[in-house]
Amino acid sequence: MENKKDTIQEEIIVSEITEKDWKKIRNDLNFIGLMTKHAKEKRCRLIVSGGYAADGSLGQITRPHRDVDIQVYGQEDEAEQLVNQLVKEIKEGEPSLSGLGVKDKKRQDFYHSFFVEGNGLGSDVYYIQVVGNPFDNEKVVVKKDGTHTERQEFDTVQVELEGVSFETTNPTSELVDILYKREIRNDKPKPEHEQDIANLRLITDAKEVEMRFAKV
Repeated sequence: MENKKDTIQEEIIVSEITEKDWKKIRNDLNFIGLMTKHAKEKRCRLIVSGGYAADGSLGQITRPHRDVDIQVYGQEDEAEQLVNQLVKEIKEGEPSLSGLGVKDKKRQDFYHSFFVEGNGLGSDVYYIQVVGNPFDNEKVVVKKDGTHTERQEFDTVQVELEGVSFETTNPTSELVDILYKREIRNDKPKPEHEQDIANLRLITDAKEVEMRFAKV
């Protein structure tokens, strides 16, 4: 008799993925792995969200990905210096990513936003300054004006894709975020997001998703 995991695997929607797509995916995952490694060396915690978070929780690549969404949590307030150093170390150690550049998209209320681009890769990197150890179970974020948020849990899971291990947003939180952007923020619907929603519903509890969504 098939178990639940086998049934879920059969129901997962997978888009066509060309060899060109696979080349980009492997490049993206290499970047994620290296960013995770170098961030940890600097006592920073890296968490992936978006499409790669969904695929990570599903345990397989289900579609091509346009970009990589990364959150970096650290205690230092010099976000620009830190992100540039992370990218510099990757460029120096990995020839296939030697053409990366960093664009500073400025400090927002809860994070400092950057865009890393080059060698066929695009990545939104959000640096979030926290009080205390970023590897704790909870976080207190330092806002742009210097005030602090309330204490919140790090709602994440550890995943592996194509041999690369990294931390991602919990699939329930990832699904709620997609639904929020589509149904409340009224972002333009995208086919890939519809696929992610259908797939994430396979591995999340509907009542928990509904409860969290109601609190957004």
